[in-house]
Amino acid sequence: TDIAFLNREIKSRKQAFGIDIYDLMERLETEDSLTVADKESQIRASFDAARKDIAVIQAKKECKSEEVTVLEAETDAANASQAIPPSSGTVVTNQHPSEM
Repeated sequence: TDIAFLNREIKSRKQAFGIDIYDLMERLETEDSLTVADKESQIRASFDAARKDIAVIQAKKECKSEEVTVLEAETDAANASQAIPPSSGTVVTNQHPSEM
């Protein structure tokens, strides 16, 4: 569930970026005092901020995935060790007692 939450958070951040960049570009379109380079710089800054935020969330998601993998491995190991009954100290053979 944590991974699903992080996926939603990434999607939400991308959607917010789209809204932010649209508003920024709409404003920059009417702004005559800025050079093209200045406008591009503002757009790039908005993109870089969104990319950084998404990278942080992605890193959290990868950590959660690793935690899940470790927990699954530990569970599998615990289940495997419980599948073999403990030794009773008795040696079981296919030989008849008189043949020993």
